[in-house]
Amino acid sequence: MSNSSECSKWVTAQGKTIPYGHPPRSFAQKVRKVWNTILFRWAYSCPLNSLRILFHRWRGCHIGKGVYIGRYCFLDNMYPEYIYINDGASINAESMILTHFNPFPVWKGVFSAEVQPVVIGDNAIVSVRCTIMPGVTIGKYAVVSAGMTLEKSVPDYTLCTLKQEIRKVNIKGLVKVES
Repeated sequence: MSNSSECSKWVTAQGKTIPYGHPPRSFAQKVRKVWNTILFRWAYSCPLNSLRILFHRWRGCHIGKGVYIGRYCFLDNMYPEYIYINDGASINAESMILTHFNPFPVWKGVFSAEVQPVVIGDNAIVSVRCTIMPGVTIGKYAVVSAGMTLEKSVPDYTLCTLKQEIRKVNIKGLVKVES
């Protein structure tokens, strides 16, 4: 929570200030938003992973090699350029990755609007129906179990379970790490 004077604008991770509410867009930005929406709809239900990856890259998501993104995954519609999915990561069906939060003006004095990047590390696994909130980093070789809503970052080589606990498990000895 923060005071209302801090909530009158968005501040991105790079320190860029955006007015509260939906920022004003130029004509070119409006066209880009429409194109982004079309690409998102194509990627959302596309049966081929390679095309899903291609469409999300065209939207602006930073996606590494060997990544799997399942069908019906929602990758933020407003700021896809703040999504970083590293090599070998797996985002399974119906998961959501959110990079922005924009509460209604009535909540202006309670919640602040924010835009923060989401980073998913090398060979990390995000199981089905997970929600990743803005600013979360999932470490390399980390596993997030099904149905989780992550508001905090997950360290490398960690298993995150539905009990909302982060347990350190020696996954390092179980996986073949390429140098």
